[in-house]
Amino acid sequence: MESQEYLSWPHIFSVDTDIWIPRTFNEAIRKPELWWEPMVKEFEMLKERGVFELIQCPANKNVVGSKWVYAIKWDNSGNIEKRKARTVAKGFTQVIEEDYEETYTSVARLELVRLLCAIAASRRLRL
Repeated sequence: MESQEYLSWPHIFSVDTDIWIPRTFNEAIRKPELWWEPMVKEFEMLKERGVFELIQCPANKNVVGSKWVYAIKWDNSGNIEKRKARTVAKGFTQVIEEDYEETYTSVARLELVRLLCAIAASRRLRL
């Protein structure tokens, strides 16, 4: 299997099946019996954690949008365990020093990088 072949799998399924994964909110609401509950669950979790607050939009300020991302979690038997919906910020719309002042970049430990390279080499995978 090619390393990124799995990325196209969800989109080959018809909207009429239970294993279909929407790419947009508009697609998801065509099957609310499958995707409404995960979206409500995500929204409630964000409210509980105080991730956002509704305010009047200040004049001349950039509004960073968001989008929904959907996934299906599978159990070991290949059955659907649960559906997940996450909302993510469209960070590419941010303006430096207006929307943020600092950025965070995760740093991988050298041991982990070496381990991943060793696994890739042992399986003859291309990096």
